[in-house]
Order: sequence, then C-alpha cells, then structure tokens
Amino acid sequence: MNTQSIQNGRLHRISLKILIVVILITGIWFRFTNLDRKVYSFDESITSLRISGYTWTEMVQQDFQGKTISVADLQRKYQQINSEKTWLDTVKGLAAEEPQLSPLYFILARFWVQLFCPQVASVRSLSAWISLLVFPSIYWLCWELFRCASAGWVAVTIVAVSPFHVLYAQEARPYMMFAVLVLLSNAILLRAIAIQNSPTTSKLSKAVWSIYAIALTLGLYSSLLFFLVVFAHGIYLIITENWRFSKTLIAYLLASAAAIIIFAPWIWILLYNSEKIEATVGLPRLSLSLMSSLKPLIIITCRMFIDTHWAGGIIKLGASGLATDLIRLIVVAVLLLAIAHSINSLCRSTPKRFWLFVLTAIGITAIVLIAVRGVADRYMVPYILGIQLAVAYLFTAKITIATNPRQNKLWQLGLIALISSGIVSCTVSSQSQLWWNKYPSSTKYNPQIAAIVNQAKKPLVITHGGNNITGKILSVSYLLKPQVQLLLAVKPEQVKIPDGFSDVFLYRATEALQFELEKVQKYKITPIYQPGDVWLWRVEK
Repeated sequence: MNTQSIQNGRLHRISLKILIVVILITGIWFRFTNLDRKVYSFDESITSLRISGYTWTEMVQQDFQGKTISVADLQRKYQQINSEKTWLDTVKGLAAEEPQLSPLYFILARFWVQLFCPQVASVRSLSAWISLLVFPSIYWLCWELFRCASAGWVAVTIVAVSPFHVLYAQEARPYMMFAVLVLLSNAILLRAIAIQNSPTTSKLSKAVWSIYAIALTLGLYSSLLFFLVVFAHGIYLIITENWRFSKTLIAYLLASAAAIIIFAPWIWILLYNSEKIEATVGLPRLSLSLMSSLKPLIIITCRMFIDTHWAGGIIKLGASGLATDLIRLIVVAVLLLAIAHSINSLCRSTPKRFWLFVLTAIGITAIVLIAVRGVADRYMVPYILGIQLAVAYLFTAKITIATNPRQNKLWQLGLIALISSGIVSCTVSSQSQLWWNKYPSSTKYNPQIAAIVNQAKKPLVITHGGNNITGKILSVSYLLKPQVQLLLAVKPEQVKIPDGFSDVFLYRATEALQFELEKVQKYKITPIYQPGDVWLWRVEK
C-alpha cells in the first residue's frame, strides 16, 4: 500500500511538471504566433517613427507640403532605419516631442531593428522576447516572498496565458520591459532586505543594494510610472521598519536617491518640455471622482484573466443581449470575489512583511492612477502583477493544505478553469486582426479603408492635418499597397490634385479641406465609407 502511494505521488508530480511545461510552451507560442496579424496601431507607428530617428515636425515639414509620396517611400523614410539618423536622433526626438516616454525601450528597439529588419513581426518580436523574462522574474519574486516553489510555478502558469501579458507581448511599446523591471526590482529589494538582516551574509549587502539601484535606474528609464514602484517600496519599508531610520531604510534611500540622480537628466527634460506634454497628452490632474474610474478598474481587473471581446468588454458570446450581459456580470462577480478572497487569504495566512509588500504594489498604483484619472491596462502593471501574485498564492495554499480530497479537487478545478479561460482568450485574440489594445477608435476601420483603396488601379489618397493625422496615416499605410500614392498637407490650400490617377480618395478630411476642394477648387466629394463619421471620401471633377 505504501509503495503504491509513493508511486501514485511520483506520477502525480511528474504529471504536474508536464502540465506546467505544456502551459509554458502554450504561452510562449501565443506570444510569437501571428505577430504581424493585428493592425499596426497609432502608437506602434509612432514607435517606428522614433526608431527611424525622424520627428513629427520633420515629417510634417518635409512631406506634408502638398507633394505626392508613395507608401513605400513614406515607410522607408519614417518607419525604418536609415543612414541619415542615429540612435541619438531617436533620443532627441523623444526629448523634444514625447518626453513623457522614457527612452530605454526605444533605443533598444532601434538597435533591434538595425540587427534584424523593420517588418512588423520583427519590431514586435522585441517585446515578445522581453516578455519571456517575466517567467523567471515572477518565479524568483514568489520565492523571495513565500519561500515556496509551488507558488512560483502557479504564478508562472497564470502569467504564461494571461491575456494581458500576451497582448502586450505583441505590442511594439515598452510595457513588457516595464513589467519585467517591476518584478526584478521587487525581487532584488526582498533579497537585499534578507541579506541586510542576516549576519552571515551582511558583506554582500552593499553589492545587492547597488544592483537594486541599477534596477531602479533601468526601471525609471523604461517608464515614468516606475516612480510608483519606487514610492511603493518606500512606503513598505517605512511601515515594516516601524518608522525608524534603520540600516535597511537608509540603504533603500541611498539606492533610490542614486537612481533618481542618474535619471535626473531626463527629469530636467520633462520639466523643460512640460508645455509640450501639456499640449500633446496633457499633464495629470487630480480628480476626486472615484466612480468614473471604478468601471475601467473592474474591467482591467477581470481582463487580466479572461478577455474574449475585441472591443474590451471582457467576454463576447455571439449577439449582445440580456443573457450575454447576465453571463458577463456573473463572470465579473466570480472573478472579483476570487480576487478579494485571494487578498484576504494572503493577509490572514502570511506574515505582515509578505502581504504588505503585495498590497502596497496593488494599492499605491490603484490609488495614484485613480486620483489622476490614469486608469488604463498599460499603466496598471504593478497593480496587475500584485493581484496575480495574490491569486497564485491562494491556489497554492488551498491545494497544498487541503485535507479534504473533495476540497482539493475543487481548488484544482478552479485553477484549471482560470488557466483555461486565459488559453481560450489568447486563442480568440490571436486570430483577430483587431483588439482593444490597438486603440480601435483610430485603427478599427483601417482594414476596410485599405481594401477600398487597394482595389483601385492607380489610387491617390489625400489627407490634411498635424501630428494626430501623421500617426493615423502611418498606421493605415501598413495595409496599403506599396505603390499607392499619398498627398499629405498641413494647409488645405496646399492640396493641388495632379492628373494621372484612376481614383482620388480623401482620408479623414477636415471641414477646411472639404471646403477647399468643394467650394474653391470645385470638386465633387462623395462619402464612400461611413461607419458613423465619414472616414473615406471619393473626389471627382
């Protein structure tokens, strides 16, 4: 009987290991499959503009002057590496036009594209490769927090097929780099604290705190939101050290001060260009309205585990209706209750230094971003990771300590259901050309617009505007044929339609441009694609 039990236990452990490997391979496959399928979003096209070294201003000054340019030439100049610009131009472009974006990812992306190629799949693959570092990072963090290998493996399986992680692993933006550095800085801080408090390894303390300072520096140069992580670490240490200036707190202050000093040049750029930030994306404004942020926070909280709705509605089950809404409410309620139970279980069954660490990551991020109305998936990385840690701990603890076989099976089924929902979500999204993280308001009509234009023999597409339209036209250009000609202008009077084109289209034309063509130049303008607002017109004599 004992021999049989030992053999059954060994088979059970082998089966679990095989299952973990299968889920991990599935998660990796989701990150790299169909990398070029989804539309290249507005923000991603701006990433490629930064990689090229050109700026919005240069693009407008040089090619938004009423001249024609082919899609191939537009992309060659503004979406690819060229000999006229260096990585320093990438940094200068960010500093001058988007200083709210830290430069580390964009520098790395330029070298990545230089090493490989500027194709969509290649540019996005950088984020996919970086995202693989989430697996060892979250495992290490779980070990530092709980000293439990099982919790680490459960966390790895959850993030492997988490819709949030997979979607942003296929985004040519710095969000996965941010996630990796959040996890690493957390793990390094816990290691530094443990070494600081251990008399046998205290000699290593300075080295580990130095590594922590480097991690903070890299984090700040990957995203300004990393300041939330630095702040959360400070709050955690102040509370755990009982408001005393202990050696640990002093070491943290020195490490964070060193990181901020190294980051000071970019802080100066931010302050110097604050008016530019205000004009483009706006500065954060304090808001006391909790209710306006509550719905997006609930959606984000649920969407990290299940996400089968391309427009961001958590789940989609055929046609919308009362039944669908009811199922969606039930799913949301179950997930929120499970997360609340996870946090409660963590607080009740672990020492203060464990649960407080997770709660500060969740709480500081949520409170600050709610206060400035900045609740969005891509900004909530520490919050999302904190919840996933709590959920991983809950399932590990319940499955491990359950003495009742029925309870054990129920918790195992719950974990299987959670992971299965992630796999289903990733399967659905991987086959779609559009998803909510690609900013549907500016990209969801690109495939239809491109299909109309590409059917013409020798088309000309005209558009007019400033920085906002540059991102839109760059985004849609990825779906247009290389030989399609574009006529780009800043001022309506610059638009002079040349002869020799079979079809002339207006893309997102302003009222000023419509007036110029209809009333001044006497063209006939007909809307041909109007899913709400008119996105495409046909221009005829």
